[in-house]
Amino acid sequence: MNDTGSRYSIGEPDGTGRYPVAVDGHQAGHIYRWHRRWHAAAPGCKETQHEDRDLAAGQLVKLIEQGAVLAEGAPAQTPTLAAAGYVPQLSPRLQPTPGNIRHAAKALARLNELGWEPLEGYPGADNRWLMRCRLCEWVGTRWWSHLRGRNGDNRPRPSYRHDGCIPMVEQAGPEKLTRLVVTAQSCPCKVAHPTTADTAAALLKSVARARRAKDTTSLTADLTRLLGPCPAATVRAAAIDAALTAAKV
Repeated sequence: MNDTGSRYSIGEPDGTGRYPVAVDGHQAGHIYRWHRRWHAAAPGCKETQHEDRDLAAGQLVKLIEQGAVLAEGAPAQTPTLAAAGYVPQLSPRLQPTPGNIRHAAKALARLNELGWEPLEGYPGADNRWLMRCRLCEWVGTRWWSHLRGRNGDNRPRPSYRHDGCIPMVEQAGPEKLTRLVVTAQSCPCKVAHPTTADTAAALLKSVARARRAKDTTSLTADLTRLLGPCPAATVRAAAIDAALTAAKV
């Protein structure tokens, strides 16, 4: 191991998927993975991207050597749970493009069917996603790429939900997942969510206008209707997909 590598140690990830890094025995910052790149973050410094986690951790050593940051205890990272009634439905790192909205709608619909509650916006398929297990109230991160199955089979991997959940034989019983999961063919919400291709298409056009005008208030309202919690999330996802397919997007 080189001198830089011998000076740092990488700890266990917290609930948001961030790994604390100690340099010379003192906390210096953290690293995390986002879309196949590793990011290094330290207090008061600009985040940097790297090919692997060792290069990211090594960057924190370099920052200390340069005097840019002191290894004096980076604040602990804790999961940010949902604010009352609303969670931004897309990660701040994802733009509300038609493709991202389509993928998010499908993911959110499937989470509802599987008894998971997202606690932050959809981050993409290959990033950690903070959520709550509705069967036992466990909170932690999962990958959508693991939950959606492979080759269209729609079966989550691994088959168990997470360490410490209720026994698998109880999960589909009438007192658990079957009772918790509510799906509907029409939207019963006070503010209607789109369940037809036409209504979805109108909202998607409104999102595009709001983005061009930088109208954050309208954009947030439209995204809430397209991606906010709804018992008809599965029908809504199909409507969004149909609208974008018809528009050849």
